[in-house]
Amino acid sequence: MPPVDISRLPRIKARELLGGDLLAVDDTSGEARLRYVPGEHLNNPVGTVLGGYTAAMIDDAAGVAAWFGGGKRPFATAQMSVNFLRPARAGEALIANARVAGVGQQQAFVEVRIVREADDKLVAAGSIVQIFVDSLRRGA
Repeated sequence: MPPVDISRLPRIKARELLGGDLLAVDDTSGEARLRYVPGEHLNNPVGTVLGGYTAAMIDDAAGVAAWFGGGKRPFATAQMSVNFLRPARAGEALIANARVAGVGQQQAFVEVRIVREADDKLVAAGSIVQIFVDSLRRGA
């Protein structure tokens, strides 16, 4: 598993909004690990992180995995399914683990799990289909 020198990768503004940092990614498989510490600006009126932001963390982590595991081809999220199991709270560190479950000519299938760093309890899990943009241009 060749690791990627993450210090050389560009900063992603959406990841910064979510309080995220890329910790590690494998250059071949795309397996990625990210850490998010959401701020209060992501809270809903109940005082927990809005589910849409948790879904955005899953989409962000899936994107890292799809880029490296899919041969560094441009893509767009075509479908995403998220299951929310526990609330996330502002200031609570979350770890996202993303892996490419399969890659085809036109798409990549990615699975992401987000756990609380403090106790490794599952917060949310997602399945994402990333479609490669070059396959859209060919009219596939």
